[in-house]
Amino acid sequence: MVRRAHAATAAAACALLLAASSAFAGETSYDFSTVNGAVTPATIGIATFTSPSDPGAFTFGPNAGLYTDLGPYVLSSAGVPATLNIAFSGAQDGVSFDFALGDFFGLGGSDILTVTTNTGFSDTVAASLVGSDFFPEGSVNLTDAGYFTSISISSAYPIVIADLTSVPEPASIILLTAGLLGLGAVRRRV
Repeated sequence: MVRRAHAATAAAACALLLAASSAFAGETSYDFSTVNGAVTPATIGIATFTSPSDPGAFTFGPNAGLYTDLGPYVLSSAGVPATLNIAFSGAQDGVSFDFALGDFFGLGGSDILTVTTNTGFSDTVAASLVGSDFFPEGSVNLTDAGYFTSISISSAYPIVIADLTSVPEPASIILLTAGLLGLGAVRRRV
């Protein structure tokens, strides 16, 4: 009887920990306006933006109405194809952002952006012309890549990104482990 009470108490504690951790896990948005005029390498919050072509391969600046689907501030490779790397100080469960490619009027066709995680997961996203904009645009929503700590963004065309959001690894994994260890400790006592 005592064992059942201890087990039920430990199970309830695990459930509470999981529910609490899910409430704390949320999206992190990166405000490019805070680094307006800065060039890579640059850090915003837990994300560090770099390029193999640094220093200064990408510049943070206003959208200036060039891209309908992008926010007011963008990170741009300034008309030159370059790879963008984003490293996070903690594991991420997903990342999303809007982008445009420097294929003027979408004349080159095959307007593809590739996002690759440090764990080897790769996703390609096609861009298309939007309204009267001169550049093909698209959205990346990387949610099925597992946990990763960095991504690499590349294209055959210059890259412009905006509205970057990442989803940190939920603390529930750590809390679940702690709860299971607690169950083991309760069981040994009884």
